[in-house]
Amino acid sequence: MPELKQRPYAHQAPHRPSHLARRLTPPPERKPPPDLRLFLYAGMALAVVVVILLVPYLIGYLVNLLSS
Repeated sequence: MPELKQRPYAHQAPHRPSHLARRLTPPPERKPPPDLRLFLYAGMALAVVVVILLVPYLIGYLVNLLSS
């Protein structure tokens, strides 16, 4: 039985399938990614609201913990 030798990897460019027509025009330009700044601002606003609501509870918990 012959020894199996590993051949070094050689990258091959992808080939267009033969059953598809050749592309004669360049592909269309991609649209730019959507602007997600609105979600960033909404997330920051929600974080501020959560912190504002959380601070009194934390202060009350600490006062209760220290006074016990």
